[in-house]
Amino acid sequence: MKQRRSWLLLLTLIFLLPMSGRGQQKPPRLVVMLVVDQMRADHLTRFSGIFRHGFARIAKNAAIYTNAHHEHAYTVTGAGHATIATGAFPAHNGIVNNDWYDKKLGRNVYCCEDTSAALIGFPQLKPSKGRSAQNLLTSTLGDWLKTQSPESKVYGVAKKDRASILSTGMKADGAYWFDSDNASGNIITSKFYGDTIPEWVNAFNRSRQVDSYFDAGWQKLKGEETYFLAREDTFPGEAGGDSTFFPHSFKAGSAAPDKKYYDKLTTSPFHEQLMLAFAKTLVEQTGLGSDDVPDLLFLGASACDAIGHDYGPMSQESMDYFLRLDEYLGDFFDFLDARIGAENYLIALGSDHGVLPLPEELQRRGIPARRLPPGQLKQDIENVFLRVGQELGIGENYFLKSMGYSLYLDYEVAQRYGVDPQTLDQALAAQIRQIEGVADVYTKADLAPTAGEQRPYQARHRNSFHPERTGDLMLRLKEFYLSRSSMTGTTHGSTYDYDTHVPIVFSGPGISAGVYDQKVRTVDIAPTLAKLFGITPPEGIDGVALF
Repeated sequence: MKQRRSWLLLLTLIFLLPMSGRGQQKPPRLVVMLVVDQMRADHLTRFSGIFRHGFARIAKNAAIYTNAHHEHAYTVTGAGHATIATGAFPAHNGIVNNDWYDKKLGRNVYCCEDTSAALIGFPQLKPSKGRSAQNLLTSTLGDWLKTQSPESKVYGVAKKDRASILSTGMKADGAYWFDSDNASGNIITSKFYGDTIPEWVNAFNRSRQVDSYFDAGWQKLKGEETYFLAREDTFPGEAGGDSTFFPHSFKAGSAAPDKKYYDKLTTSPFHEQLMLAFAKTLVEQTGLGSDDVPDLLFLGASACDAIGHDYGPMSQESMDYFLRLDEYLGDFFDFLDARIGAENYLIALGSDHGVLPLPEELQRRGIPARRLPPGQLKQDIENVFLRVGQELGIGENYFLKSMGYSLYLDYEVAQRYGVDPQTLDQALAAQIRQIEGVADVYTKADLAPTAGEQRPYQARHRNSFHPERTGDLMLRLKEFYLSRSSMTGTTHGSTYDYDTHVPIVFSGPGISAGVYDQKVRTVDIAPTLAKLFGITPPEGIDGVALF
């Protein structure tokens, strides 16, 4: 018995190893939460031998979790960032998708929409273009920190508004993002964070660093021999058949920096260099990490997502992105070392989702991948709705909307013809399951807490289901099937490992370096960082501290 107790103690110590050495140490002055949009777990491991700067620095003194997953079904940017920030699944934090259909309003709602928080500097925009975190139903790590340490500062920086906003929460001191819609090339914010943009932000925008990449375009960073870890440069299915190989010009169709140029810039690694330069200015101007009151800086590296959509995760473009981001991060960490000291800050690395490789690449590797023709899935679903309506005697249209893999129904129409919601759900689900590419359909009854988990991926869909925001039926495509509006590029959004398996890394002083293969979840990131901050998460969140 005594020997058994000794083994149990040893196993407990091994499980707690990442926290060893911290004891009762004071909280870090700054936590940098880096979320690389569309970074798969293998992006960290596949290139580990050639990373020399930022990623190498992160891995050097880090607890690296190799079996980390999102445990929700709809793996998209809004849901991923909200899950990481809140420690709660989309079913509870409310960010079930980037957009959802609101039956009461009768229209789509964007995840960061706030009609009372107009974008500063764009008075011509309609109210729905206002932005804040008001659609979050739970609080974030930043909110917990501000509540328990009011003098702490919380800021977010990213290309995407939803990344910066949802990752920082309702109490953030500021959230900044790139103006991708209005062709200004500026970094902007909304009136939720103040009536005016700080002068230092205006000064950064006036510097026009954003335009400095126009002439050079995008060349490969390294020699050809380095890119053996990626596929050939030109490959079927890339980038709409246009500009599928290096070098990539930023000037095509633009006599000077304009919206076309900014769109190309945001589909390149140089956009991350721009945003990290802005983050340096923010640290200097706001005093992040300058005293013993702990602060939080969220950094969203969003260009990876655009590159992955166009070229896929195995492309030379994706690899070059990570090589350059490695250098940019190394430079940023050197800046923090000089300004606040390497011993005074921690880094956490995560991702909002992964991505499906190009189906054409999977096919040549013998994997049964399939690219569905554009519009085919939507048309097949509409045909089912029409057919079921005829069979049940429903004389009006009762199909409201399709958003991603979520279908919204008008039950009031069906009930006028004597058809109850459960009968309608079951009839639709049975026929939709017969559509090419569809693996399963989950009804509201399937996703009820009392329904159990008799079917594959049922739990992940339940974690994505919110009765007022998710559709009434949730689809699951077959694994390696892709439904997209074009016959090129790729996307994410599924419940499969290629979309859910992401890196989770905690790096810095007091965290013992090691590689840990136990199953962990992205909802565990926020409570883990809360423990490092020395603050207490609210009761009822889904995540737990990892050490």
